[in-house]
Amino acid sequence: MKCERCKEEAIGLCMSMFNTDMICNNCHLLETSHPDFERARQEEQDAISRGEYNFPGIGLPDDLKRKEPV
Repeated sequence: MKCERCKEEAIGLCMSMFNTDMICNNCHLLETSHPDFERARQEEQDAISRGEYNFPGIGLPDDLKRKEPV
């Protein structure tokens, strides 16, 4: 399996809280330390409470996006 964000091989993946990317543990740890993580988590919880089970997330912050080499 490869992480959809960093493209590295991973033993396991989980879904991002910001979007629908399947991410590795390293990328998940970066997410959990992001200032917008709690807002993303709360908005997903609110969506589920409304019965919206396919919530796409609040969008990936620019500072978590993979930077491609020039």
